[in-house]
Amino acid sequence: MLHKLAEKLSFIFLLAGAFFLPWQTKLIWLPSWSNYWEVSFFVAVIFICLFVIFFILSGRLSRFDLRYILEKERPLLLVFLILLLAAFVSAGFSSLPILSLYRWFLILLAVIFFYSLRKLPDSWRWYFIGAILLSLLVQALIGLFQFYTQISFVSSWLGMAVHHAGDLGAAVIETADGRWLRAYGASDHPNVFGGLMALGALISLYLILNAHFTKVRPVFLVLYFLFLSALLVSFSRAALVALAVGLLLMAWEWRLLRRLSRRTLLAFLALSFLVLSLFAWQYSDLFSARANLNNRLETMSLNERAEFNQRAWRDFRGHPFFGVGLGASTFFDYSHSIDYGRPGYAWKYQPAHDYWLLVAAEGGLIFVGAWLFIWLMVYKKSREHRLFGLLAAVLFLSLFDHWLFSLPLSVFWLLSLFALI
Repeated sequence: MLHKLAEKLSFIFLLAGAFFLPWQTKLIWLPSWSNYWEVSFFVAVIFICLFVIFFILSGRLSRFDLRYILEKERPLLLVFLILLLAAFVSAGFSSLPILSLYRWFLILLAVIFFYSLRKLPDSWRWYFIGAILLSLLVQALIGLFQFYTQISFVSSWLGMAVHHAGDLGAAVIETADGRWLRAYGASDHPNVFGGLMALGALISLYLILNAHFTKVRPVFLVLYFLFLSALLVSFSRAALVALAVGLLLMAWEWRLLRRLSRRTLLAFLALSFLVLSLFAWQYSDLFSARANLNNRLETMSLNERAEFNQRAWRDFRGHPFFGVGLGASTFFDYSHSIDYGRPGYAWKYQPAHDYWLLVAAEGGLIFVGAWLFIWLMVYKKSREHRLFGLLAAVLFLSLFDHWLFSLPLSVFWLLSLFALI
């Protein structure tokens, strides 16, 4: 009786955790001048903790599963242990040890969540993916509303801040007609929002190709085009290219001409081209401004990215073995600058805009090496399951932005994806 109750509760908390994973709903425990230095209780993390507890109580993770992990998956388990050990040791070298220990705890919980997801029944896996897509759908609609009305709203419950095109620091596009606000959705930045929309589009396409969902393919087709539209209004260059890379590799892996009828394929391509063409024609000046790397805003953005990456490389060279502490690279740079002690200048210090460089700078050589090994193991698995297109899109995003590591929930996003691949 207790096992059945625990199983039902674990299923409920699993779906709740999945829905809130893409959101920044949180209770700030230790506030700071920069949101990168905050320690917060995320609603998604609370639900994931409850899921893991009741999932274990339900008997789904038995001693036989643990024995299998120890015997058959010893290399991966060893890498996870090395990862956790390196992250824990790096906290001793951190400028913000409490923050680094907090990030270490999140990685520990994400690893446990990873193994729990791998033991899910197949039906639970599909419900988990469905809850994530539903959550991304809500964000897509919010992003579309933000762009077409140029109005954003604040919601502490949803973890959303207000943004205006005229605000200093807002992500905008400048044209001769004025400033246009890029869509944030419920994310911290349009690049994060665009990346999530690209992944949502690719996952929807995979479900369209999956034989289990023949009857509901139109639903996933609608989701694909909504995510594509939301990606366009984010004006994230990296996310758009990542989607293109993912689509090309997915088409090559699945050999769409054999998997789908020619009529279905042509209709899909025609609709995709129509959406892209109509949007590009309607907002050609915005696309031109984003594509022109010599205009004022784009030049500033590229120069700042180069500066952030140089700081991270300098931090890594100075602390090659254990880094400067998880989550603490921006504070380390700030505390060693002439701006130290001036709260208004904290926002100038952002993470390196490269996942791998940031991981190396904050965790050190052993830490980044462990992550590299995990990625390689997932690559092998993705080729077996014809999901390399999805992994390649994530890898491309990791080369041009930091949010896959800098955001507290990002480790859950990655390991959830790795577990389901």
